[in-house]
Amino acid sequence: MQTVMEIAVNHPHAHLPHLWSANIAPPTLADPDDPNKLSPTRLSRAEMKSGEPKRIWKSGSTCRVAFVTRLHRRAVRQEFWCASFEESQVFLNIAGHPEVVNFMEQRTTVPFVDLSGRDTFTRVDAHVLLRSGEEVLVSVKYDEKARRQSYLAEIANVAAQTPYEVADRFTVTSRYLFYPTYRDCAHAIHQARGGWDPDADDHMLELSEHLGERFTLQEIVDASGLGHRGRRAVIRLVGDGDIGKHLLDPFSPDTQLWSAAA
Repeated sequence: MQTVMEIAVNHPHAHLPHLWSANIAPPTLADPDDPNKLSPTRLSRAEMKSGEPKRIWKSGSTCRVAFVTRLHRRAVRQEFWCASFEESQVFLNIAGHPEVVNFMEQRTTVPFVDLSGRDTFTRVDAHVLLRSGEEVLVSVKYDEKARRQSYLAEIANVAAQTPYEVADRFTVTSRYLFYPTYRDCAHAIHQARGGWDPDADDHMLELSEHLGERFTLQEIVDASGLGHRGRRAVIRLVGDGDIGKHLLDPFSPDTQLWSAAA
């Protein structure tokens, strides 16, 4: 595990100290004066070796898609390199889950003995940090392979050999293993986080704590008087886990919500 980082008192995850001793830390906060500044993927970073630039982790020829998102309404905009459109869509769905704090692409290598007895290794597509502190390694495959029993057996073999110092579990997924309504909501969260409106976010967060045990999306938007600004703020707050919503409910006017602080 990495050494415990100094925790900024204004970080939204400062009250969860267990996150700061994980292998990956919560995301860096955006600069309020330049909230759209991009934090580029480290996969584009070049190492100088014998005077020649050398790309690390992935070569430029294998990176087909650049995916940019925020992992929290106050976080810096992060760039992720993806080897395929499938991978970018899985990353979008991971980023929209309220329990996901951060993830890194192509970060972690796991050595293992394959089913034929050969020593080998795999570099996982995403290393995910959850709010609980659990760390999950994710292998992204197209849907047919992600459901194939022979490949699932390979992943189970890797998972059984993954040390607890590296991660808590190893899983495989495709975009279609996420429920369609969940995918729609993850996309809405991604779009809403593209905006920057901390005043609306703070107002809706405070309002959510005074509307009773349950309220609908339309009720909180109407109570705020902020119209579309309020709706986008609610979507961001749901994505961050500060307002609760059933994962398989859409962002519809009558969808039931609740304050996570209540």
